[in-house]
Amino acid sequence: MTNNRWLFIVNPASANGTGGQKWDALERALQQAQIPIQVWHSEYHGHIEQLVDRACHEGYRKLASFGGDGSLSALVNGVMTQKSCPTNELLLAHYPSGTGNDWCRFFKVPTEPKQWVEVLKHDLRFAHDVGIIDLMKNGVEARHYFVNIAGVAYESMCAVLIEKARKGSSLPKGKWFYDYIVFKGLLSFQAPELILKYNGKRSQQKIFNLCVAICRYNGGGMLPAPFADPTDGIFDVTTFEDMPKWMVIRDYPKLRAGTIFKNPKIKTFRTTEIFIDKVGGADHVEADGEYVGQTPATFSTQQKALQFVIGAVPEHKAFPF
Repeated sequence: MTNNRWLFIVNPASANGTGGQKWDALERALQQAQIPIQVWHSEYHGHIEQLVDRACHEGYRKLASFGGDGSLSALVNGVMTQKSCPTNELLLAHYPSGTGNDWCRFFKVPTEPKQWVEVLKHDLRFAHDVGIIDLMKNGVEARHYFVNIAGVAYESMCAVLIEKARKGSSLPKGKWFYDYIVFKGLLSFQAPELILKYNGKRSQQKIFNLCVAICRYNGGGMLPAPFADPTDGIFDVTTFEDMPKWMVIRDYPKLRAGTIFKNPKIKTFRTTEIFIDKVGGADHVEADGEYVGQTPATFSTQQKALQFVIGAVPEHKAFPF
């Protein structure tokens, strides 16, 4: 039997541990709006995916995650791996209670509880692509799904640093957290030599950074894929050729402004599938800000696989290259 209530899966550890307090404010706003809900709390890594599987089995068809980009990623992976119903039967929503909130930035999903509840009531639905990564994890073949941006090289190393940093304390908050991470490992980083296969082409070169984009923002407001369209079933891939560290620092503001293609070492192309491997070893792979495994990895898309409630439909920007 289908349950028409919204099921909220709450990550109380989001927002540096203050997610529980933020949830209280959102719950009051939902009650004031007389929106019937059910609430489950995640307790450990991997629990959200398990709760999603249980929810679909029990008949819930409206699922909302409360947390950061990692919570949204877990919701998506739970939905894509459950076997109880087709994914197009589910309606999804996400409340941004994290540090980066990049997916919500793109879709103008507000962080203020009453405004967010109004978005839920307005019920603007958006058919959204899903990225699929077939890769290695702990020495075995694995599959991971994403809805924003994935990548290798420097940004995947940053994902590993973020994972370690979040276990510490006294770190910069908000946007400054990502700035701190970006520059933390810069001096010691060595660009890997990567093999890329896409659109019938093969290339091999040292690459400082590479991102595979469905949406446009990552890293707390960086804009590496300003023309990405999350409905067309095509990735926007941005490559940063190996470059001097001073050039990375100089052009960092352009990354936040979305004007990075003024640098001839930064290029973009479009593809429905890309294979990436590292010469002489394996490279880390990140997706939606989380470390998810290692190369070799194949990235592919499933067009309009999920349906989200969003704040506003993004402005379409024609791919100019």
